[in-house]
Amino acid sequence: MKITDLRYLEWSKTRDSSGTAGSYLKSYSYANGIKKYYKLSYFDDVNKMFGYESINELIASKILDELKYEHVNYELSYSKIIIDGTEYATYVSSSLDYKKPSETKTTFENFYKLNKEKDEDVMSFINRFGFTKEVYQMLIIDFLICNRDRHGANIELLYNHKTSSWRMAPLFDHGLSLLSPSYLDKDIMKYDIKKDVKVNSFIGSTDLRENLKLVPTSFFPTIKIDFDELIDSLDIQEETYLSKVKELLKWRWSCLEDIRNKR
Repeated sequence: MKITDLRYLEWSKTRDSSGTAGSYLKSYSYANGIKKYYKLSYFDDVNKMFGYESINELIASKILDELKYEHVNYELSYSKIIIDGTEYATYVSSSLDYKKPSETKTTFENFYKLNKEKDEDVMSFINRFGFTKEVYQMLIIDFLICNRDRHGANIELLYNHKTSSWRMAPLFDHGLSLLSPSYLDKDIMKYDIKKDVKVNSFIGSTDLRENLKLVPTSFFPTIKIDFDELIDSLDIQEETYLSKVKELLKWRWSCLEDIRNKR
């Protein structure tokens, strides 16, 4: 992968919610009327170690392309950056602004709290506003990639001031998925792809498999995805990580097929 120069960007830190010394750094650029967002992987202030979250965004984006689900398109570059005066070379994830000029956004969590009827549960609320298909697709992709972080702000709604209508934002922010937060080769190699992972999920429970019970069988994908070809086509040299990712995706896809066939 050709190295690009992003040393002109300024990075702001988003603290890791676990309370560790790590951060997720973000930036943006604005040129010729186009706003572009950039994200780094996990950055350890002590060890200066980058994780794989930026790579995860690209992989999720490629899978979403195959599934034909509406999503934010993420690109990956290997770039020179500067953090606190020190130059690094690392993978950087980037995407364009998905809002239309006439749109403003709000988090799903806030929208639900402000507009729900008395004692209305989340899925009933979703059905009433017509976001059912998008949510079913979200639950499927989150299971497949083992997305650990679909909190209420990682689902957004967009309000169009011209048409006075709401729509769900394209699916976005899949960095904390796949093998995350396993960063070292020794941890990646011993990673158990079949282990249960408790997740942060505003819609449904902390169990991704349990959340699939909310999805009708007719919404389960019936296409075939060649995960070997998909992963091998990426211009990324992280062989240990990508090999384990392929194992994880193949196993979770087989789980989706088994659930669909047994219903």
